[in-house]
Amino acid sequence: MLKLIKMAAGSAVSIILADVLGLLYSPSAGIMTLLTIQDTSKETIAISLKRVAAFLIATLLAFGVFQVAGYHAVSYGIFLLLFIAVCQFLKLNEAISTNAVLVTHYLLEGHMDISLIINEALLLFIGAGIGTLLNLYIPGKVKEIRRMQHTLEEDLKTVLMRMSQYILKDDKSDYTGTCFDKLLADISEGEKHAYAYMNNTFFQESKYFMEYMQMRRQQCMVLKDIYKKIVSINAVPVQAERISAFIHSISINFGESNNAQELLTELNELMKEMKETTLPSTREEFENRAVLYLILMDLEYFLQLKKEFVETLTTEQIQKYWDLEES
Repeated sequence: MLKLIKMAAGSAVSIILADVLGLLYSPSAGIMTLLTIQDTSKETIAISLKRVAAFLIATLLAFGVFQVAGYHAVSYGIFLLLFIAVCQFLKLNEAISTNAVLVTHYLLEGHMDISLIINEALLLFIGAGIGTLLNLYIPGKVKEIRRMQHTLEEDLKTVLMRMSQYILKDDKSDYTGTCFDKLLADISEGEKHAYAYMNNTFFQESKYFMEYMQMRRQQCMVLKDIYKKIVSINAVPVQAERISAFIHSISINFGESNNAQELLTELNELMKEMKETTLPSTREEFENRAVLYLILMDLEYFLQLKKEFVETLTTEQIQKYWDLEES
């Protein structure tokens, strides 16, 4: 809704300003504003700069074509052929339509004197300028992202708690992977908000939320592999109780500001314990214990992902996005 209001109000303001300045074809300024406003501030600025560059190209090409071939439809067609080709080569596709409209004013007037070129330049600057200024204000999504973080961390906690319970059960017939559907959906929603936030701010720290969501997605994939291994266990080894307790510990302590170092230390101790236990006496026990060891390796990767994420953070990101009183 806010974007629609910006488009409508911005277009009206651009036309009024062009009229006040006495410019010809003032409604074109409103169209420029309408086409300039994008979903993010960075996209809006990028398109505005492309249109300015394309305007210079369009003016030079139009002047050359119209001076040689005259001011008529065939000349305009030749101009478009050249202009579109150049814009595609320079990756200025988004600027083709607006500048093609401006060049029609030269065609309609039948000349390209300096006053008319300045008129078209002002139409472009007013339209693109108003659109860019309006789109520099896009409400922050930090609260929404924080809400999504809390939600998906609760999802992760649910997945881990279920794992800690079902790894101890012989009957896993009611243990399905549906809990991952909500987790993945919430991560996708979080990535969408994080992407919008990153593209509406101009600081390096703004990448934090996007990198956080990507880290959680990788962790989700690891948990899906663990889920498959748990389902494959057909008889519960004694060691499963210790692993169950460890998974339960992860579910409580894996929050945003935890660097996972203590959990990794605990995991190393657990893996040592596994190696020192008596060797299995049956093939079935051997296979199930081997699966448990693979689960521990997956859990190590799960925790390592968090540790590496924390290690890549800048001081500015930690100060800005972590609640230091809780870390």
